[in-house]
Amino acid sequence: MESRELERIRFTTQHFNDLQGLRYGVPLGLITLGLGSPTLLRAGSFLGALLLILGARRYYKNTFGAVERPQIDLDADLYPFSVFSPAGPIPRLEGTQQVPPMMRRFLVTLALAVVLFSVAQAMPPRFKVEREGALGHPRISSLPSGFRERPWIVGRQPQPAGILQPPWVAWVYSLAPARPPSMLRAVFAQATYLLFGSFFLSVWLWRERRGSQSYQLVLAILLLGFAVLGTYLGFLARTDGLLPPLIDRLLPALVYPDVALLVCGSAMVLAGLLDHLHLIQALRPAVPRMEN
Repeated sequence: MESRELERIRFTTQHFNDLQGLRYGVPLGLITLGLGSPTLLRAGSFLGALLLILGARRYYKNTFGAVERPQIDLDADLYPFSVFSPAGPIPRLEGTQQVPPMMRRFLVTLALAVVLFSVAQAMPPRFKVEREGALGHPRISSLPSGFRERPWIVGRQPQPAGILQPPWVAWVYSLAPARPPSMLRAVFAQATYLLFGSFFLSVWLWRERRGSQSYQLVLAILLLGFAVLGTYLGFLARTDGLLPPLIDRLLPALVYPDVALLVCGSAMVLAGLLDHLHLIQALRPAVPRMEN
């Protein structure tokens, strides 16, 4: 057996559970699609996700079997330790539960992305979203150069009579009005792309950056690109609300949270289907070669 075939088997066995796209990726995508859909479609997507989770578990077990991990004898592998530990730090315990590698990568990637996203949100110029009608195409216009915003949580509150507030409280409340709701919705849409893009990027890193998993990287770049583009719309917006034609077509996806949920849910469904296809191709029986 070729080394390339052995490597494929090793990777598939190691990631057998998370490659079950019909059990994880597709249901999560359906739930995300439901969050951005009307009430009736939302109930249908949630029900479909639940049925798919239950049915896919049985399908994968009956079709491909299960990957069993060796049982660890905790009594034999645990090191003795003292509560007081006068000799130094407590030795590491072999049997303790640790954070899964996938979760560590996701948390690190998301933390770095949130820091960069927060810095970008604080940079001028800022913009506001104007909607033409209930279902109309949005428009973007730049805010005045002197516009300042106070923190989203802290609002302007009247000072109680006879009570002196610290100087920093008066400074916070003296800032200009906070962002309008339309801008907050746009930030939520961009944060949605940031969350899902970080997830796809961490999955690609966890799966050893293999070429067969390049669709995870493509989806990560696409969603993170939407987050970056939505964040810097203020640099492209003019006072009359005109944008380049391509960006103007993408504008609803960049500023409407419901559309962002539909895009991210579709990406999650696509990733789940591609995971399922990869598992089928990797575990299909090999065709015997004809001997001369």
